[in-house]
Amino acid sequence: MISSADQAASHWDEKYASAVRSAWVQNPLVEREVYRRMTGEPVHWLWWLFNPTLPKADRMLAIGCGDGSHELSLAGNGSVRHITAFDASPVAIEMAQRAARDQNLSIDFQVRLFEEFVAEPPSDTFDLVLFSGSLHHVTDLEGMLSTVRKVLKPGGHVVVNEYVGPIYQLYPQSQIDIINRVLDATPPVFLAAPDARLRLPTIEAIMAHDPTEGVRAPLIPALLPMYFKPKHERRVGGALLHPIFDCLNGGKVNDGSAESEAYVSMLIALENELTAAGALNHDFMFGIYSLD
Repeated sequence: MISSADQAASHWDEKYASAVRSAWVQNPLVEREVYRRMTGEPVHWLWWLFNPTLPKADRMLAIGCGDGSHELSLAGNGSVRHITAFDASPVAIEMAQRAARDQNLSIDFQVRLFEEFVAEPPSDTFDLVLFSGSLHHVTDLEGMLSTVRKVLKPGGHVVVNEYVGPIYQLYPQSQIDIINRVLDATPPVFLAAPDARLRLPTIEAIMAHDPTEGVRAPLIPALLPMYFKPKHERRVGGALLHPIFDCLNGGKVNDGSAESEAYVSMLIALENELTAAGALNHDFMFGIYSLD
């Protein structure tokens, strides 16, 4: 029998091999808005993180690093001297290792499961531990956060950029209704298909696709302060923008035309208003935490 961890690794192998990325943050307007929500400034959060929020780090551990894009950036601009990073996907790690060689960067990229990290933590300690789109795939959150606390140096920091919405992305009916009403009012040129709708997946589809998707995501904001001291916490929305972009024609909404930018700007403003009114929850968060 294939374990859920192996199944998830296979899923991510396919995603990285096919270069599939989350649709909503591929749009420049949405990307800048998400950064603004995260940090208060419309600049990439990694740049903001070290300029001047945190001091440069000596040793960083990235958990669930994917293809290593964040780690390559941090090593390339000198924000971190030594980086250890792991992911369950051999395809992603091969891509990361190849990019590091091409850029002449020394980064220790490893193929490793979350469960292996918790069972056998590294003997090294780190100034910084990074979760970016990975913690919401962890089933044993308590074990993971406890292990991170053990390998974090005194004065060190944990950075979390995560989905914290409903488990398996099983959105409440009220959220689905809002998204589908917006799709109903959307000009057909922006839709991925004439009948584009947000529909919940079946349990069979969830298990076949990725049984770790948001597996305990709603607990992340509550558990983090039980293990670390919050220094910066922001809820960053996404309850409309994240799911609706999968129903849109990416080639059109991202073409930079005046009509496309007006439509995306409307979506951003609508999500802000609905979230402020309490009609939508925040499905994503960004936080910086310390041991003391």
